[in-house]
Amino acid sequence: MRILIFSELFYPHGGGAELATWLYSKLLAEKGFEITIVTKHFPGEPLIESVSSGIRIYRLPMKMTFGSRYDTLVNVGVLLSNFMNRLFSENDIVYIPASWYSAIPMAKIHKKPVVVHLHNYSIACPTSLMYDFTKQKVGSSSLKSFILHEAIERRRGIASVVASSLMNELLGRYYNKWGTLADALIFVSNAQANLVLSKVPQIKEKSRVIYNPIPNIPYIEAESRGLGYFGGKSFVKGFYTLMRALNSLIERNVKVYMTMMSRKRVTVKVGNGILVDFLPKVNLRSIMQKLSVVVIPSLCPEPSPYILIESMMYGKLVVASNVGGIPEIVAPINSGVKLVKPGECGEISEALNSFLTLELEEANEIGIRLRKHILRKFDKDETIKYFINNLDRINRKLSLVFNISLFCNNFLSYICTVLRLSDSQHCALK
Repeated sequence: MRILIFSELFYPHGGGAELATWLYSKLLAEKGFEITIVTKHFPGEPLIESVSSGIRIYRLPMKMTFGSRYDTLVNVGVLLSNFMNRLFSENDIVYIPASWYSAIPMAKIHKKPVVVHLHNYSIACPTSLMYDFTKQKVGSSSLKSFILHEAIERRRGIASVVASSLMNELLGRYYNKWGTLADALIFVSNAQANLVLSKVPQIKEKSRVIYNPIPNIPYIEAESRGLGYFGGKSFVKGFYTLMRALNSLIERNVKVYMTMMSRKRVTVKVGNGILVDFLPKVNLRSIMQKLSVVVIPSLCPEPSPYILIESMMYGKLVVASNVGGIPEIVAPINSGVKLVKPGECGEISEALNSFLTLELEEANEIGIRLRKHILRKFDKDETIKYFINNLDRINRKLSLVFNISLFCNNFLSYICTVLRLSDSQHCALK
């Protein structure tokens, strides 16, 4: 089977969705699938690349005007090219793991089944976060909430906020609905599926939940009682909540490492004397030996955060918000993970204080159990087997519809031919 993937960004660019797409591509290629990926070109990258047996990447130069999902509309000409028509014709299934929904009508024209893999809440919420900035709780965004999101979370200027808000009102809400035209939709957690289906119930029959595949990550023993946070200066990732929580830590001899915070390393001292390292984007493996605990204080319901899965695979204790797919990932663990109410800095500091009283040896032993839990729960063989079964089901269903349509057309043609012959014979007799 040949799969055509449309992804605005592709690993190593992007985040969890792009990582999952890369892992799926490799697993499918190992099973004999032919994978073709269409994505954006970045300077220094080859336009065409075969990265491994069965995987071919086409990186297309595209105008990136808005820095958002609407760029796929700006570049709609790419989809209308002869080259793209050939790709549609050569492949069996179109797979969209992000928001390149403008590819769906083209796939339908070529009679190709479409699978949309949702790693966010884009078809149910204009910010894709399912967080209401006006009420500061889980929920879809109103126009006011969208404006706050653009100003607070994305730190846009006034002109950019106005332009983005108008774009969302005039186009975004309709463009996102194109995702519902897919023949199948895949969610990454039951929590995510339930939230989306509560807003878009009509897609329930063609929806499935499949946990993301996990990367190959080693266990790394903690050599110090450091704390790690990897969400950047994001309001919805809980950065400001965590900074307030640090002021209530009892243990002073602890260092905090925060990534995606600055272009270069900066060390600051918070109110109670705790040192915080603000780091650029770094390879997680390079700092994991310094950490015994990872904090994920999200305010929004993250569907299935890879940072949680990776942290547990590295063998780290976790303090995380009890929201989105997080409880689903850690269940039924009863030690090594503490879930807290989103936005409650008091609960975060209490959980951290509890973990920081543990001896490193005990923390590492618990971390080994957390790693085993993830390896059992996210079995790659089961994941790819279920994924392939769904692709086969979708392909068979569309083939059946096509064959029935072809039979009906042939039957009608036969009837018309018989009627014409009958009329001809009748005229001849006259």
